[in-house]
Amino acid sequence: MRAARRLSLRSSLRSSPQSTQGAPRTWRDAGLAGSTRRLGGQPPRRSGGATTQLTTSDRGENAASEPAVELEELGGSPGALAWPREPDGWVLADDGAALATYVHEPARLPAPRWRERLAGRRPAPPTVVLVHGWTLTAAVWDRTVAVLTEQRPDVRVVRYDQRGHGSSAARGPLAPAARPIAAISRLADDLAAVVDTCAPEGPLVVVGHSMGGMALLSASARVPGLLGARTRGLVLVSTSAGGLSSAGRPLVPLMAALARLPQDVLVPRAPRLLAQRTNYGPGVDPRLVADTMRAMGRVSGRTTGEWFSALMAHDESAALPLLAAAGTPVRVVVGDHDRLTPTSHAQALVDALPKAHLRVVAGTGHMMLVERPDVIAAEVGALLG
Repeated sequence: MRAARRLSLRSSLRSSPQSTQGAPRTWRDAGLAGSTRRLGGQPPRRSGGATTQLTTSDRGENAASEPAVELEELGGSPGALAWPREPDGWVLADDGAALATYVHEPARLPAPRWRERLAGRRPAPPTVVLVHGWTLTAAVWDRTVAVLTEQRPDVRVVRYDQRGHGSSAARGPLAPAARPIAAISRLADDLAAVVDTCAPEGPLVVVGHSMGGMALLSASARVPGLLGARTRGLVLVSTSAGGLSSAGRPLVPLMAALARLPQDVLVPRAPRLLAQRTNYGPGVDPRLVADTMRAMGRVSGRTTGEWFSALMAHDESAALPLLAAAGTPVRVVVGDHDRLTPTSHAQALVDALPKAHLRVVAGTGHMMLVERPDVIAAEVGALLG
């Protein structure tokens, strides 16, 4: 067995929530910026109140550049989700929650310019950060990652399980016990932590699907640095700035009951036919539906119920003028069969963002990232140039 190398990520974990806000949170501190190694090991734990340990195994320089799935065609191979898998690393949120992250390093690094050659360093590759939606996990991006990295081998891709989803903790040790943790603003802060840690430099594109898009909208207002000069653009997929409460009202009693369950209790999966009708367009490959349901099976009933309430309360209309004023390129994508965040929500986003580009995809439902990963890859490519 190959020996594992221990790496330290400095993260101050004192007794108050504010103590982590200024703490260093970069893999550069652990000597990992630009590395083609993947991180593994166990989630970071509080140890002596000072240091978080990350582990990386010596698997060779090219191990991380292999495609996530084999491609049968441009859209990827249905039924090919290679999940669950060991996270490549962990990011500590401000409340100490460990967020599982998965990194695909570029197969081809950008050539250094003459100044960088003289300095003996390479430019940072463009990074695409993928943010998944409610009751899902980072697994649902597999097909998108496969298509994107096939078309753009120079791109680095970072995705993560949102808190309470997949392998990520629902609540950190520094979170006040009496304060609800399920809020879109909390996800926005988590997104900022992931970007700070995993993509601190180089061109940046952030893609948010459904609840992930809502977190991205919130982050654009709460984290001004996210829209800096290096940000090439944002892709909002099947999402909304708010106004979901009326459509979700019939589910409120059920979701309230789920929110009272212990965190470790999983809920039965929805019948496949119902999931297919709710989330997909007509004629979807049943293997894609099965893949998504496997990802959903790793989310607890409590997470499902608590974050449903956050979605119903979600209103990021105040963030839209700030995003418009920043001038950051925005691509809005929606399927014409999306029953959860229909085209009217996408149109409202574009109306508030005069420079945004709207793409409505025929025959596609809410799970655009699974049904048409080629569309998302094309939108990312348009922003990267």
